[in-house]
Amino acid sequence: MTLTSEDTVATTSALGVSAGASGLSVQGIVGAPFGLEVRGLTWDNVNADVVRVVRTAVIAHSLVVFRGQSSPTDEQLDGFLRTLGRLVLDTEDGAVHYSGHRNLGTGPTSALAKEMVAYQHRAVDNSGSTYYDPQATGASELVWHNDQSHRPMLKVLSVLEALDFDDDAVPTQFRNTYVSAEMLSSAQRAELGHRQAIYFDPRLPSPAEMPRASDAMHPLLLAHPHTGRIALYVNEFADRIAGVDRQPSDALLAELRTHIANTAPEYVHRWQTGDLVIWDNIGLQHRRDPIPAGQRRHLRQHGGLAE
Repeated sequence: MTLTSEDTVATTSALGVSAGASGLSVQGIVGAPFGLEVRGLTWDNVNADVVRVVRTAVIAHSLVVFRGQSSPTDEQLDGFLRTLGRLVLDTEDGAVHYSGHRNLGTGPTSALAKEMVAYQHRAVDNSGSTYYDPQATGASELVWHNDQSHRPMLKVLSVLEALDFDDDAVPTQFRNTYVSAEMLSSAQRAELGHRQAIYFDPRLPSPAEMPRASDAMHPLLLAHPHTGRIALYVNEFADRIAGVDRQPSDALLAELRTHIANTAPEYVHRWQTGDLVIWDNIGLQHRRDPIPAGQRRHLRQHGGLAE
C-alpha cells in the first residue's frame, strides 16, 4: 500500500488520538509505501497523547519524519525518547559502542573507521549525540544495514536529525524487511528458522586481519523484541551463517539479499534542514550513495533505543 496525503484523516483516526488532543498533525508521506510525517511537536509539551501517537505511529508505520519543530537539546531528546523505551546509552553495551565512536583511530581500525575519523565527532565524555559532517572530504557509500547489527544487543529505534543540508544533498534510502520475511515460502521459513547470521564490527579490521569467531550473531528471522513481528534480518554486513560452510553460506546469503531487493518496499527520504527521523531499526534497513566533497550534509545521530 502506498500512502497519499488523502490518508491524513484515516491515519490520525487509526492512531486512536485526535490531532486536537495531541497537538500534532499527522499525515502519510506522499508516494511512500510506509512512514508518516508529523508536525507540531514541541519539546516542552510531550504529554501522554503525544507519546501515544508517536509510539503507535512507529509500530504501525515503521518510520516517522518530524518536520517544523525546533532542534532539541540532548537532554530534551533523551527525555522524549525515554518515554518510548530504554536509551542505548543507558546500557553497558551501548556505552561501549559509542565510546568506540569517540576513540576512532586509537586502536586497530578498518578503512571505513579511518575515513570516518575526519568527519565524525562525539563528546569526550561519551554523552549526547554523534555528529557527521563530511563536507570537506565527502564520504564513501554506506551499504544496506541495520544500525549496530554487529553488537550483541539489538538497537530497536534509530534517530537522525538534519542540521544543515543542501536541497539536493544525498538522500537516505529505507527498505522494509518485515515484508520480505512475510513473502518467504513456508519451506524457506522452516529452513531459516533456526539459523543465525554472524556479524563483524565494520570499524575493526576484518577477521582475516584480526581473527575472531564473531562480534555478534542474530537470527535470520528476527522477532522484534517489543512487537514480535518477524523481519528478515540479513544486511550487507552479514558475513556468514553460523554452522554452515563458507560456500553454501555465501550462496544462501546472496539468495536472501536478492529476495530482499525484490520484495522489500523502499522509501527514499530527501532531507530538509530540521528533519528529525526515527525508525524501526529491526524491520527497516537503510543506505546512502557516496557524498561528494563540499556538499552540505550535516547530520546528528542520537543513540536511539535498546531492546
